[in-house]
Amino acid sequence: MFGKKFTLAVMAVAAFAFTCIPLSSPSHAAEKTITWKGQSCFGIASPLGKHTIVLWKDFVEQMSGGRLKITLHDVGEIVPGNKIYDAVRDGLLDFGLNTPAYQKGRYPAGDLFYTLPGGVFEFNDLILWLYGGGGLQLEQEMYGGEIVVFPLGLTPPEEVWSKKPINTLADIKGLKIRSAGLGMDLWEKLGASVVLLPGGEVLPSLQRGMIDATEILDPSYDYTLGLHEVCKYRFGPPIHMSNNIFQLVIKPKSFEALPDDLKAIVEKAAMAATFQGYADFWQRSMEFNTKIEEYGTITTKLPKEEQLKARKMAFEILEEKAQKDPYFKKVWESQKVFIKKYKPYADLTKFD
Repeated sequence: MFGKKFTLAVMAVAAFAFTCIPLSSPSHAAEKTITWKGQSCFGIASPLGKHTIVLWKDFVEQMSGGRLKITLHDVGEIVPGNKIYDAVRDGLLDFGLNTPAYQKGRYPAGDLFYTLPGGVFEFNDLILWLYGGGGLQLEQEMYGGEIVVFPLGLTPPEEVWSKKPINTLADIKGLKIRSAGLGMDLWEKLGASVVLLPGGEVLPSLQRGMIDATEILDPSYDYTLGLHEVCKYRFGPPIHMSNNIFQLVIKPKSFEALPDDLKAIVEKAAMAATFQGYADFWQRSMEFNTKIEEYGTITTKLPKEEQLKARKMAFEILEEKAQKDPYFKKVWESQKVFIKKYKPYADLTKFD
């Protein structure tokens, strides 16, 4: 793989650093309180909510000393989860938690802003490219002036569940698998039939035989959903994608109305919440991975040569898509340039 995941210690330091912004000062004491209204695209009590947008809300209010008050609505309370982008763009909400997957039809390049199939981009690669290699600027450029966007929320790497053992890529042929994003193209290239299902329909679909395999999220979410009770097998690495990364989308008028220090707090709180949430999410993943192993789930890992085949296919898919969409090509070219610069030193410093 091109990179190793940041250690939890590094992420904790990053989160601590950003939360150390002074909460208030005498000059701010008499300033008017600003109130923002927004909504999550995921349940705020779920790991996808509490490790992302809920954490951001808490950090913003702490860092601002209460000068920026956040009213956060649960998914569906104002608009459906897949309509957050539209609601923020149209001015109904000041902010929202979004996934670029929901705008895939309009912005195909959005798929490139979370990790790619075949291990082409993983956590370390993605973060370095986003925050230091021009990724953030390209993400904002993609949306133009419709919204202000910052990364918010990372999930641990995913796993793939199946009713039959998967030891090689050839075993995937003929499977009916639930998936989403660019991973769908890879599964189809491997001979699987892909079904796009919301999370709540995955378990019943497995039970009824409508699908044979699925990817959803991390061990904590998958175990809570009950996938271990209907799928005897799981395998890795996650060739469809590694991590998910989501978005804080903000109404431009609301953001521009903030004083400069609050603008910085909104942005840096998103970074702090992303890393702290990732560290917290991982604790749950480790705990539930043990539960899955103790339950007796049979876990396998694709051999290195099979992983390399999947990566080769992923590059082919990305090149094909780049020929169809100019902005997809622009972002993909940026990532390829980054990989070329990143890989020599990354390979030198990693243990084989």
